[in-house]
Amino acid sequence: MPARNVALGDEGSALFAVRPPTGGSGAATRGLSDRTLLAITAVVTLPILWMGYGTDVDIGDVLESGELIRRFDYAPSRNPGVPVFESIVAVLDPIGGHLAVNLATAAAAGVTVVGLARLVRSWDHPNGDLVGMAFLASPVVFIAATSTGDFIWAAMFFVWGALLHLRGRSLPAGALFALAIGSRMSTLLVVAAFLIADGWEPINRRRCVRSLLAAAPLAVLMYVPSWLAFDRTFEFLDYGQTYRGFANHLGRFLYKNFIVAGLVFIGLVATAAPALLASLKQWGREPLVRFSFLALVATEALFLQFPWKGVHLLPAVMAILLWIAATTRNTRPFLWALVAASLVNGLVAFRPLAPDRPDDSRGGRWEPALQPGLVINDIDCRLTYMSEEPHMDNGAWDCTLEPVRGRASGGGATPSAES
Repeated sequence: MPARNVALGDEGSALFAVRPPTGGSGAATRGLSDRTLLAITAVVTLPILWMGYGTDVDIGDVLESGELIRRFDYAPSRNPGVPVFESIVAVLDPIGGHLAVNLATAAAAGVTVVGLARLVRSWDHPNGDLVGMAFLASPVVFIAATSTGDFIWAAMFFVWGALLHLRGRSLPAGALFALAIGSRMSTLLVVAAFLIADGWEPINRRRCVRSLLAAAPLAVLMYVPSWLAFDRTFEFLDYGQTYRGFANHLGRFLYKNFIVAGLVFIGLVATAAPALLASLKQWGREPLVRFSFLALVATEALFLQFPWKGVHLLPAVMAILLWIAATTRNTRPFLWALVAASLVNGLVAFRPLAPDRPDDSRGGRWEPALQPGLVINDIDCRLTYMSEEPHMDNGAWDCTLEPVRGRASGGGATPSAES
């Protein structure tokens, strides 16, 4: 077993002991530099991010929360609130509107890609650069990286908190974990999966406790404004979406996972399934296996409970890619294939079903169709509605859901995160 635990132990002052990657030439395993990853992120996001705030149904409410913050008041844009991101919008929106907010989010995406590459390397696995590239290529990630949304910020704070934690710097790691949770409360599950995975080995438990003690009170403080906004009650934790029954939720869960991943990506992951399952035998020795598996299960379980927006699966995209990085399928050809599969899903989408009632579906009908992919469709919607004031009723959200459900006709309910 490599000297990983000694190098990353409680003192945190020793350098990482990274074993040389196996297989391939030195040039092949060196991969893309951090600067190259940042440059690629800039090149692919800059042509898109100027096209308005984006198509998410909650953007108008986020802007209103930002306006309240500038008045030294607060009401969450939606329960339970995303106070860190709402504060970022409060600062940047008056400076440069959607361009300033989206530029900052794209920068956060670039930093996240670099952080994922480093996280893979920190846990002694090669090809972290392509794991980061595959993450960015996922349509839900790319759309989030060029829009006014919180998930990229949560991912960035988490990834760099994880890197600092592995270096034994528990206080700043805990602060970043708290910011991740403050950017999106569901990131709590990802942070918990990480600390459990790292603390599985006894030598690491002290630093996990330190990071937890640093993160917990700060994360609680992030949501004090929401608590105050609801008259010092915990009603801000009420998500507000009604439970439709297990069969309904399972159908939404499976269908939206299919749409977010795409047929080609799912096929590639299916070929990697034996390696993924075999990697679980290394549970006691491979923290990357432990973390990615726990994060994937936790994120998907939450999505089964709340199977609404596709972007809610962004942490699951990160988790499955990190899990693949911990297996024998962590090869550059296979990872490039995953990048290509995600790009295909962004360009063209296979939609097998259509809901019986848009925004209030109880079932679906077989209505297969090839349509513009998630990214192409989102760009078209942004260009169509970029001059409209961001609001759930302006049509942008219905437009961006067309690869999921087809073109909505009359009779739907009020636009929501559902479909």
